[in-house]
Amino acid sequence: MCGILGIFRPHGTERGEAKCLLNMLAHRGPDAEGIWQSTNGRTTLGHRRLKILDLSNVANQPMLSPDGRFVLVYNGEVVNYRDLRAAYRGPWHFCTNGDTEVLLALLAERGIEALNECVGMFAFALFDTKLNRLTLVRDRFGIKPLYVTRLEDGGLAFASEIPPLLKLQKKVKEDLNVIRTYLETTLYETGRCTFFSGIESVTPGSAIEIDLDAGIWTEKRWYNLAEHLPDLSGATEVELIEEGARRVERAISDHLIADVRVGLNVSGGVDSSTLVSVAGKYVADIHLFTQDYEPPYSEASWVRQIAGDGALHLVQLTEDHIRKMLDRTVRLQAEPFGGVSVIGYDYLYQAADNEGVTVLLDGNGVDEVFLGYKKYHAAAVMFAQSEAEWTALGADYRHFWQSDPPPWAVIDFRGKSIDGSEGGRPEALGGRLLRESSLLPISAGSDFSDPIRAMAALDLFAAKIPRGLRFNDRMSMARAKELRVPFLDHRVVEFGFAVPRRFLLNSCGSKVLFRRIAARWIPDEIAKAVKRSVQSPQREWLAGPWRALVEEVLASESFTTRGWVDPICARRIYQAYLDGARDNSFFLWQWLNLEWWARAFLDGEA
Repeated sequence: MCGILGIFRPHGTERGEAKCLLNMLAHRGPDAEGIWQSTNGRTTLGHRRLKILDLSNVANQPMLSPDGRFVLVYNGEVVNYRDLRAAYRGPWHFCTNGDTEVLLALLAERGIEALNECVGMFAFALFDTKLNRLTLVRDRFGIKPLYVTRLEDGGLAFASEIPPLLKLQKKVKEDLNVIRTYLETTLYETGRCTFFSGIESVTPGSAIEIDLDAGIWTEKRWYNLAEHLPDLSGATEVELIEEGARRVERAISDHLIADVRVGLNVSGGVDSSTLVSVAGKYVADIHLFTQDYEPPYSEASWVRQIAGDGALHLVQLTEDHIRKMLDRTVRLQAEPFGGVSVIGYDYLYQAADNEGVTVLLDGNGVDEVFLGYKKYHAAAVMFAQSEAEWTALGADYRHFWQSDPPPWAVIDFRGKSIDGSEGGRPEALGGRLLRESSLLPISAGSDFSDPIRAMAALDLFAAKIPRGLRFNDRMSMARAKELRVPFLDHRVVEFGFAVPRRFLLNSCGSKVLFRRIAARWIPDEIAKAVKRSVQSPQREWLAGPWRALVEEVLASESFTTRGWVDPICARRIYQAYLDGARDNSFFLWQWLNLEWWARAFLDGEA
């Protein structure tokens, strides 16, 4: 994993300027630095390397094809690169033992079509010196970040993170439509748009080809999940368990590949338990890391239960720990983020650093892929196609959850948390947002006719997974740690989305098939445990030790004059919160985080 940067300008870029911008990504790649410039000086590509595979300097980037035509800067891992190299029959003579050269060889021979064979996570830029064409590519599910901006002189720039691109802006401005969408629906990731006007994110599963001579940008969607689902309609449950177990184990084992020490980022649930058990088959005495807060938010007893022979590191956190890293995290994220638990990851990755662990695997993605959330089960009842189906599905739901399906199960992602409580407070929208902005359209999930799969696709591509990936990328890379997500291996995702729903949602609960797959490796009591929402003491802190922080923001002149949130309404809502209306604290975090972000990046405090 690394940091990449590129600049094209009609009149060229000074190497010293490029180096300064690249140094802003030094935390992502502390092991090596490289800058390549075209002969006319117009195109500059930069790379900061974190050495994971083939630790020699021969594998440094930017990497050129033998004939010098193609130049690659790449962030990520193609975890099946050894298989791809073994199958390669072209003229390329490999001189490294890593994945970068394999990827470059495939791209030089077949272009982005070769990506269909690649397993893993990646964001890269490929420059064709012959055609003077730059191609920006992002992996299927947007695991690795890539941002791009157009420059006033007709040029462009791209980078793994936003801050270097801000240095190239004449004036840094917010995107009011993104802010309104965030406050009204609680969505952070809205397709291409970021919280900064003029800076866009490359869409997952897409490639942007830029003809630098003509200035023409062409975006191609190289991957569409709905078009890659296997036909499992006739499979039995036994066959599905067998195939699912094969794919899950292959994904985890492939993602353990590294020439450095590998560890696991875990919680106490079935997903982490599966990750620990399977990884333990391939790596002896593996290190496990988890955040731990004071009761009732401690996961320690659950995590100890799943740790097995692994070396468990409980990173115990207090309010003082989180407050110390608050400003740092605001700057690292460069956009609003999810709350206290995101800040806590900084200490987790410090603990990994202390143990010499460079790569960590995370259990993210199972609930979206295998329909693990309670809301999916409830929505299945609501969208029953007949009275008989409604009766049967409702009976299944009541049998497992011991309650009736709640009305919030309807597909309405706006402001809803996993437990059904309201995360946002759209009634507090400020006058400026109401006058000058509009909600952004969210199309994720539209490729699926099944409304439950559409809900899951929305979570996979917009509502849940993208924000978690961004939060964790920034926090892990801030400590030069590579975070991998094997359950977002496309072979697992495609399988999970193709499994007939009756094997996932029934009288045994949610993500039932995954639980039965997991039971091959973990005890039944863990495989069948009801999903718990992993939380932090944020709700209590915002009414207690952080009360002064909240009141300072809500009373500040800058909070009032931005016009994003109505300060009078916000203070009234906060008073109700102090009086006990605390089923959800996210709206408070939104207001605070937006103001801290604006002070850091719009007001120049950074």
